Amino acid sequence: MRTKHHKILLVILALTFTTAFIAPHPIKLTSSLIEYDTKTRSLQMECRVFIDDFENSVRKKFQGEIDVADLSKSDQKIIEAYFRRYVTLMVNDLNLTLHYISSEVMEKQNVLSLKFSAEVKPLKKGDVFCMENRLFFEEFEFLQTNMTTIRIPPLISESYFEAKEDDYTLPIQF
Repeated sequence: MRTKHHKILLVILALTFTTAFIAPHPIKLTSSLIEYDTKTRSLQMECRVFIDDFENSVRKKFQGEIDVADLSKSDQKIIEAYFRRYVTLMVNDLNLTLHYISSEVMEKQNVLSLKFSAEVKPLKKGDVFCMENRLFFEEFEFLQTNMTTIRIPPLISESYFEAKEDDYTLPIQF
């Protein structure tokens, strides 16, 4: 009887150990940096996402596969469309269009860093900047958090925003 319990326990431990490395990561998070480049008069955005979450979401929303390690022009257009759907940047109620610039795969960390640029008129005191970051809320609801750091010199040296499912809009008046 005792050996039977030991065998069952061993099987349970073996299953737990082998599936522990296949299970999805428990953290549901994105991290973004938005900076205003005064020379080019553009907003630069870098967004870091978990590769598996991003690929699964793109697959569901656009019924297609993308190869994050070797993005084609078509993949880049899908990424732009994806971000248009879930990230909104506005200045004085005018939508800014994010254009894909580059990406970097950090395979060991399961992270994809995506870089975008958006043209904007010179920013000045009194302008209103607004960002909505709805990335992955449809998939993970309240488990998802989207963190953003914003740097718009000389108007904002650095501002930090944490988007949650029920509060994903950041309005800033300069």
